[in-house]
Amino acid sequence: MDMHHPHPAVEAAPAPAPRRALVLSGGVALGAFAAGAYAAYEAVEGGAPPWVLGASVGALNAAIIAGNAPADRLPALRRFWDRAATQPMPVADAFFGPPPEAGLWRRGYNQLSAAQTLLFGNPALFRPRLMPEFGPAASLYELGPLMRLLPEFVDFDRLNGGELRLTITATDVETGERVVFDTADGARIGPEHLAASSALLPLFTPVEVEGRLLADGGISTNAPIDIVLDAPGTGPLQCLVVELFARSGRRPASLSAAMARAGDLAFGNQTRQALESRVREYRMRALIGRLAAELPAEREREAELAALLAHAEATVALVNYHAAEDEAGAGKVFDFSRTTLADRWTAGERSMREALERLRQPEAAAVLAPGLLLHEVEARPTPGGQRR
Repeated sequence: MDMHHPHPAVEAAPAPAPRRALVLSGGVALGAFAAGAYAAYEAVEGGAPPWVLGASVGALNAAIIAGNAPADRLPALRRFWDRAATQPMPVADAFFGPPPEAGLWRRGYNQLSAAQTLLFGNPALFRPRLMPEFGPAASLYELGPLMRLLPEFVDFDRLNGGELRLTITATDVETGERVVFDTADGARIGPEHLAASSALLPLFTPVEVEGRLLADGGISTNAPIDIVLDAPGTGPLQCLVVELFARSGRRPASLSAAMARAGDLAFGNQTRQALESRVREYRMRALIGRLAAELPAEREREAELAALLAHAEATVALVNYHAAEDEAGAGKVFDFSRTTLADRWTAGERSMREALERLRQPEAAAVLAPGLLLHEVEARPTPGGQRR
């Protein structure tokens, strides 16, 4: 009898539950889409994933999730985005109601909203600087309002208490290095860390944190998916990524559309490059595994080789946000109008539900490399979403 096989009467042990992480990218006002995506995740899964990561506005969303009790996470997110929302045409809205779902009026409404933000800032989040050339770095806006607002929405003792693991990123202005703050490693994250992660140069003033001048985490990695894929752990891994700048898109038909497309390509390609580098890594691990099968058993137990062979299967669900045709072109990230934020939120809910459904169908995933699977959801807003 082959003593290495279990008796037929003994049932095989159930497969371990997958480890879960949620990665939220940067994108200023596009972050309402990611907030809606989290709302759907909580509704479907009954709570938050154990690990949330983010850069820029993704760090803000992630911190609100990690910095609230389970019953308060979604209400806090809703209140935050309600506070960030603006009304670019309050008189017209009062007389005629919300703008139409699409068309010339809607496009003008969105463009007016973006222009209003660029001229006057957003009262809840940032304000124009009177002397942009002075200070730690030249910038158009300062994030003082955001730092004062955050304690209203985030319990920083809870955030740093470890109930959920929170990882946020920033970029060192002087060295160019990515800086990672991870509560699992003992980091104490405060409002200044979140503001630093959101300080996109040259729009926002960088923030000095722990002796380093830090700017937006999206400059180095807009969706820090690599941190999840490189983390040690056993059992299968599922990584859900909300990418607010889709790499694929239409040919631009105007200068504004071309500028918006450039931003999509610059940030969206970061995520794809991170995935492509892991494809090479997983292929190499598979090759090492085949070679190790020819080695004596005692060699397979050597620490470095055993760590390579024990690498778990990873499945990535990548949700790519595509701006609606009538969004404000290059200014879409500054469109905080209540109507547009509501449309983005609803689109995020719908897209996350689709991503979670895809994760239940592993056979439908694209195999990027042995042990590395990808589900990709192309998310587009449906006009006339729930308008809060």
